[in-house]
This record gives sequence, structure tokens and C-alpha cells, in this order.
Amino acid sequence: MNLMDRIAGGLEALGKKANQALDEGKLRVDLLRARRRMDGAARDLGYVTYRQAKGQGAPDGEIESLTRRIAEAEAEVARVQAAIDKIRAEARGAGPTHDGPAATDAASPPAETPEPPKS
Repeated sequence: MNLMDRIAGGLEALGKKANQALDEGKLRVDLLRARRRMDGAARDLGYVTYRQAKGQGAPDGEIESLTRRIAEAEAEVARVQAAIDKIRAEARGAGPTHDGPAATDAASPPAETPEPPKS
């Protein structure tokens, strides 16, 4: 294999990794948007619950509408997270796997904390 072939192969691999990083970045933005929609609907549902606790009624169908919005946003979060996991698995050269959001979300605390040694 000559030098030009090796350079071309390296550039091709670099381009593929750059595209994967861009795709993952776009998906992360989608993930943040879906989480924001879910949080907004949960906040609104909390306000409705608070008004009901004070004896004020909720408009017809508002609770059902808000719970549906939360469920739709949860489904979108799961879909986008699975797409991110797939891109990461492809980047590692493995098949697509999904270990859940805690396994891939850097902002999440570790799933398990080690126990301190017993004396």
C-alpha cells in the first residue's frame, strides 16, 4: 500500500468520525428539546394540581392533555437516546446497544456507587 492510499484511507475515516460527531450533536439538541417539552408539561401539570388543591377547577381535558404531552415527550426522549446510542456503537465498531440514559448521559450520576470498605 503506498502513501497516498494510506492518506486517503485516513482522511475517509476522519470524515466518517466527523459526520458521526455532527449527527450525535444534532441528536443531543433534539434530546434537550424533548426533555424541555417534558419538563414544561410536568410543570404545567403541577400548577393544575396546585390549583385543584386550592379548590379551583381545571379546564376540561387539561390534565389528560398534559399527561399525553408528557408521554409523547418521554417517547421522543427514548427514541432520540436510542439513536444516540446507535451512533456511539457504530463509532466503536460494535452493534447497536441501549443501556439506558444513565449509561450514556455524562450529566447523570453513576448507576451504582461502590460500598465503603467494612472495618
